[in-house]
Amino acid sequence: MLKKGFQFVENHRKISFALAVFWTIIILYGVSLPGKELPKLNLFDHFDKVVHFIFFFVFFILWKMVFSQQDKSSRMIIVIAIAFGFGIEWYQLNFVVGRSFDVWDGIFDSLGAVFGFLFYRYYLKV
Repeated sequence: MLKKGFQFVENHRKISFALAVFWTIIILYGVSLPGKELPKLNLFDHFDKVVHFIFFFVFFILWKMVFSQQDKSSRMIIVIAIAFGFGIEWYQLNFVVGRSFDVWDGIFDSLGAVFGFLFYRYYLKV
């Protein structure tokens, strides 16, 4: 059932593109919030790393659905996700009040994209 749902969205390129752009905007909005405005959801130590991982796990899957017909798109999306993740950290350091550069956030963004690739490859594609 899950595979059929993703196949539907993947086959409808406009929907896939809209979802991918929307998710990217959600990420940009979240990282642009000043430090004092962040929700206090520390369910356990380093909970924010899980959030970063999930954001980029979904980021990879949504953008892969947009470019699913292109063989080398997975590598390119991973490279873009890594650059985007570390670019966000630089952006926060220089432009967002109360935020800083955290290399571990960038690493978990990268891991999320890589695991998104693995999930897509082994569970959503035959």
